[in-house]
Amino acid sequence: MLDSADRLLRYVEFATVVIAGIVIFLVMWVGVAEIFSRKLFNFPLYGQLDIIELTMSSYALLPISYCWRAAGHIRVDLLIDFFEGRRRWIVELLTTVLALALITAIWPGVLHFFDNAWEIGDSTINTQWPTWPSKFVPVIGFSILWVRLVIETLAYIRLVAHPSLAPVAIPEHHDVVAETLAQAEEIAGASTKGML
Repeated sequence: MLDSADRLLRYVEFATVVIAGIVIFLVMWVGVAEIFSRKLFNFPLYGQLDIIELTMSSYALLPISYCWRAAGHIRVDLLIDFFEGRRRWIVELLTTVLALALITAIWPGVLHFFDNAWEIGDSTINTQWPTWPSKFVPVIGFSILWVRLVIETLAYIRLVAHPSLAPVAIPEHHDVVAETLAQAEEIAGASTKGML
């Protein structure tokens, strides 16, 4: 069940990352167009700053669950790597439960900000565009992360109870030292080929 839930959620997380990537790509081109328009024609793009403000939450918070699953967030791996077996899973479980408690505490406030913007018809200063869509994005991002953390909590409880089982539905931890050594060898090999 955990594996199925994890695989299903991965599709959702991948979709949010793709959406965030497209948004940031388009925002980049809006910035380029603004520079050219201002410098060449002395004509700034109308609403360019508002577009950036309204889209910022999309590429900052939509991929947050994907980042968590990929272990791309800030972690104290040096401390966790000291533990093995059941002790490691207990430490991982505690940090995941703390993250889940934090997201659970934050979520009502995030929902309140969206609801308030919807109710009062909040808009940007310059263009008067509504802000509720950008304030709804954190609700989506944190909801997906909440589901990810619940799945991960159950996965760690399973591993604490049975440490010998294969890990399922937990973040993909990378060995930083091994990755660095592999990259150094790759660079050294490429530079040696270049010299020959």
